[in-house]
Amino acid sequence: MNWDAIGAVAELIGSAAVIITLLYLAIQTHSNGKVLRASAVVDAQMSFVAINEKLSDGGVISEIMFRALSDPDGLTPYERYLLHRYLRGVFQRLEAQFALYTHGILDPEVWHLRRGYIMALMDKNQLIKESWELDKQNKMLTKAFIEEMDKAPNSEIAGFMGVNAPTSD
Repeated sequence: MNWDAIGAVAELIGSAAVIITLLYLAIQTHSNGKVLRASAVVDAQMSFVAINEKLSDGGVISEIMFRALSDPDGLTPYERYLLHRYLRGVFQRLEAQFALYTHGILDPEVWHLRRGYIMALMDKNQLIKESWELDKQNKMLTKAFIEEMDKAPNSEIAGFMGVNAPTSD
């Protein structure tokens, strides 16, 4: 065997190694994408778990939200301020989930469930709707997120035990 033949075989083996490496990287990238999407769903769920835990801990925000849902006209200006600040955080969490959704990381079903839930709350409660409108004007949210929310269809939620929330009709 001459050196030319040995060189040709080495080039062939090297080319095959490059192809195998690229296939391996493609498989790993696909697998990492699945893990990333699953992690985004978990993070989205945990974000709303934190919201629900805050609303059920019996603290100030918990009491204010209950009153906002059951007697929105009974809130003091300070309580309305606290409610607005809390809801801003909820909207910002939702916007983070929207960013994951638009980049193909968050599952569309999870995004549509979250968006629908918040839209239903805004539809049922004028204070929540007012907070949304204020934060749009305060430039706290991106234009793309605002457009997505504003074009979203109305959703229904069953409500909350112990609360007969008035509608904003």
